[in-house]
Amino acid sequence: MPELPLEIWKDRIENELKSLEHLNVLEENSIIRKENSVELIVNINENIPFHILAFFPQYKLKTFRSPNLDEILETYETIKEIGLKNVKIGNIGVFAKTDEEMKRLIQIVGPEAI
Repeated sequence: MPELPLEIWKDRIENELKSLEHLNVLEENSIIRKENSVELIVNINENIPFHILAFFPQYKLKTFRSPNLDEILETYETIKEIGLKNVKIGNIGVFAKTDEEMKRLIQIVGPEAI
């Protein structure tokens, strides 16, 4: 177990982790590394805040697409299944573009995760 993150947590320094979801440029190995990273975080403290942010392409990255609602929900569920308790989702306007998608998002993850 790395000592630095444990020391930071023991000293009660505010911690928050963010994950930018840009699924169209990820490879399978990247997803496996992300899951391993989440497992490491769970081993340090399962209550560390973790934010999933949807990538939104600008300028020279406009050839890439943003993740859709189903992809964000899959990421959310995977992270929760691994064991993190305090998972939030951001940039919701990028992937929840209709009232129906917003209602579905809230119904699945709850308003506290947004």
